[in-house]
Amino acid sequence: MSHRKLPRSAREPRGPRVGALAPVVAIAFVVLVAWFSSWAFSVPGGSGTGSADEPPAATPSQTADGSDDAGAESGGGTRKQDTETSEQADDSEDAALEASVRRFRQSQRRLAARVSQQLERRSAPMVFRVASFNVLGDSHTGPGGNKVGFPDGSARMDMAIATLRNNGIDVVGFQEFEQSQFAMFSARAGEYSLYPGMGLGNKSVRFNIAWRSSMWRMVDAHTLSIPYAGGSRIAMPVVLLESTTNGRRAWFANFHNPADTPNLGNNARWRAEAAGIEISHLSSLHAQDGLPVIVTGDFNERDEIFCRFTAGGVFSAAAGGSSGAGCAPPPSMQVDWIFGSSGVAFDGYSVTDTGRASDHAMVHAQATLTEVE
Repeated sequence: MSHRKLPRSAREPRGPRVGALAPVVAIAFVVLVAWFSSWAFSVPGGSGTGSADEPPAATPSQTADGSDDAGAESGGGTRKQDTETSEQADDSEDAALEASVRRFRQSQRRLAARVSQQLERRSAPMVFRVASFNVLGDSHTGPGGNKVGFPDGSARMDMAIATLRNNGIDVVGFQEFEQSQFAMFSARAGEYSLYPGMGLGNKSVRFNIAWRSSMWRMVDAHTLSIPYAGGSRIAMPVVLLESTTNGRRAWFANFHNPADTPNLGNNARWRAEAAGIEISHLSSLHAQDGLPVIVTGDFNERDEIFCRFTAGGVFSAAAGGSSGAGCAPPPSMQVDWIFGSSGVAFDGYSVTDTGRASDHAMVHAQATLTEVE
């Protein structure tokens, strides 16, 4: 079946078609106007008026380059707040730093005050009593000993301890202090500490240094190898003691140089060598740190050892006599001595008879560690 196109008049009458579209066109127009109005007012700076061909006039809030003063002012306000916040943070950091510096300076002042107080205490004079005591070895009065008529070592030790206590001895250098006597003394005189004790064996125990524990504590210690009879070497003690009350320090040394006896022979050579070692070491020790040095010992010499120790002008004797180039010993001398370096002054030197406790007297004196500038 074929199709044939009808004439326009037959297909669609002209009048009714136009009238049917009129409402649609009106609605579309209204919508278009409404859309245009909303667009015009939504454009930045737009007013909804004016020609579509002309750009909207700049408003008072808009700059020549199109930027918005309100936005600039808003951004400027934010930057100003940021600056103020930064400045406040800087001020806070500065205040914290100043507070820290103040605390540091206060801490430094407190530390300086404490150091000053310690220095004052450590430079103040200190007085104590020092002794040298050859207690006569236990073997001399035991079975087969050569000291007939003396009590045994136990009784003599009681007498020796009583002598120390009765004379208020704070530091003592012992000679002939054998192992059995060390055990007795340690058990019966608990107020004293000792060096080297038995730490260096049966030979070196004979040269112990004892000090009152309430007054002193040991800071350092070493020994010197000293030639004894025939040149055999024995370690003898040197200790650094510190006051428990004011911190003053001093070196103490204790020696026993060999005697001349029928059994031991002539030991003058070894005494001279021993004295040279002792004086050289102790003089160097004093020069090294400036601390005072006190020496006790049975040197088995009188004027010889006095002149040796005092010749250098560093040491003086508690017994008296002049020191320096011209040797002038004191009028009365024992073979037991106490010497002190510069920084030590002696007073009240005494020779105390010990009865049957020993064949030696105990020599002792008041020692003063003089003020340190």
